Amino acid sequence: MIPVYYILYICTALVGVALAAIAVERNLIVIMLAVELIFLASTVAVVAFIAYGSSTGGALGVMALISIWAVAAIEIITLVAFYVYMKARGYSFDVSLLSKMRW
Repeated sequence: MIPVYYILYICTALVGVALAAIAVERNLIVIMLAVELIFLASTVAVVAFIAYGSSTGGALGVMALISIWAVAAIEIITLVAFYVYMKARGYSFDVSLLSKMRW
């Protein structure tokens, strides 16, 4: 079995990459995907702790992972719909210009 701290190192690296993307990028889509990456890293950490402390062999962790991935899929679908809506109306995806948009 993989030690839980290896998984936590990977999750910490994922959160670091996502925070760097949020700090550097000005594109709304990239920022939202970076937030999604933070959610994924926290999900993997929770599943690692459930599998590490569970006597069921990680079945509870797999069920939690599947349910959280379903929520993540819904978030991605919402992101794509938002992208199509903004692209059809000619809006920019630059975050600094969002305050100038008129709905």
